[in-house]
Amino acid sequence: MLQIRSLVLLLVIGAMFTSYPAFGQTSPITVQTDKSSYADGDTMIISGKVTDQLNIPISIVIKNGQTPVYIAQADVDPSTYSYSVQAVAGGNLWKSAGTYEIDVTYGGPDKTAKTTFQYTGTTQTIPPTNNATSSQGQTVPAIPEFGPLAAMIFAISIMATLIFYVKAGHSFRIQ
Repeated sequence: MLQIRSLVLLLVIGAMFTSYPAFGQTSPITVQTDKSSYADGDTMIISGKVTDQLNIPISIVIKNGQTPVYIAQADVDPSTYSYSVQAVAGGNLWKSAGTYEIDVTYGGPDKTAKTTFQYTGTTQTIPPTNNATSSQGQTVPAIPEFGPLAAMIFAISIMATLIFYVKAGHSFRIQ
C-alpha cells in the first residue's frame, strides 16, 4: 500500500513540473502589430511566428471588449514559420475609440497569443469657414450678423411685437 501511495505521489509531482513551461521556453505562437495605434481607415499588419508547423490556418480575432470586430485566418509560411495578414481599422463594428485586443489561436487553446492596440476612431475635421457662395458661384465673405441665430432673434422679436399689439387692444398708432 505504501508503494502505491509513493508511486501516485511521484506521478502527481512529476505531472506538476511537466505542465509548467520551463524558464526561457518560447511560446508556441506570437503576435504583433506594425504600429501601436490606428485611426479609422488605417491598414494594420498583424504578424507573428509559430514554433511548430501544424499545416492548419491561424485564427485571428480582433475584439473591442467581448465583441469581435474582425475575424480572419492566416497560413503559416513553412520555410520561415511566420504568418502575416492585413486588416483595415474601422467599419460598422468599430464603434468607439479605445483599447482593442488581437487574439490568435493555432490549433488549440494551448497555442494562443494576445496583443493590444489603440484605436483612435474617426478623425474627421471640418475646418471653420467664414465664406459663403453667391448665386453666381463666387466665394464672398459671410456676414456673421445674418446667420441662423440672427434670423431666429428677428422672428422672436416680430412674434413679441404681434403679441404685445394683440394684448394692448389695438391701441398702437403710427404717426
